[in-house]
Amino acid sequence: MHDVRAKQSEYARNITERRFMHILYASQVEDEHLTMAQRRTLGAIRSGHTLSISDGMASVGGGGPRQHKNFQSAQDWVAAFFDKGAEEVLGYYADDFVWEDIEFMQTITTKEDLYKAFVVFNNSGPESPFGVHKFQVLTYDGGPSGESRGVKFQGAMPADWEGYEADYNRFANGIFLGADLDYDEWGYMQWIWKATHNSPFFGIEEAVGKTTVTRGTTTQMYKNGKIVRCRTHWNFREFAMQLGIIPPPDEAWRKNPGLNAR
Repeated sequence: MHDVRAKQSEYARNITERRFMHILYASQVEDEHLTMAQRRTLGAIRSGHTLSISDGMASVGGGGPRQHKNFQSAQDWVAAFFDKGAEEVLGYYADDFVWEDIEFMQTITTKEDLYKAFVVFNNSGPESPFGVHKFQVLTYDGGPSGESRGVKFQGAMPADWEGYEADYNRFANGIFLGADLDYDEWGYMQWIWKATHNSPFFGIEEAVGKTTVTRGTTTQMYKNGKIVRCRTHWNFREFAMQLGIIPPPDEAWRKNPGLNAR
């Protein structure tokens, strides 16, 4: 534990001026914290310049048949954030898109914000504050959908939510975001995540120096091979259980004598 904290402190001192941070703090990242190459990329995004990025997800050009998403394209995407860098991640997304992580309570709708959020992970590794994160897709479902878009609830707020209007609107606005974007293909993947933490995670000090494992799912909608909607859920309870923050689930109901009586 002492060695981990010593390496973390040394790394932090070396990058004090650049202030690389976790996505939860990425809103504080400014141009001066980036390398010159990263600043050029960000400038190109802001100017609307089309970046030449090999994304491995869309094969539309060249006159050949379009290659639809599959298990490998899902694995390429889920590993890209830590293994390929933020520059590569941009190429997976359409110009108009919605990215959301429910557990992080983070929503992104521009490539500039997407880049700012994930450029911090370009310096992840065994001695960085972000540690080492490995993702493996285990199942993938998906296929062409024709010209489609989300179907939204059109009614007024249900009476059952009276007194909770702010919460209802907060949830509804987040869920509706991106529902109007057209898509022609869908994908749903289930993955597992192993994370070795060198710094507090969600502000949880108990994570430092430990490795946690959990599972998650991501649902994506695509248009012309690019992601237009991307929503991720992962099991925070599994993570918290391994750090001793909350107890394991109570499964006493399985042996409920009242239900098992003959």
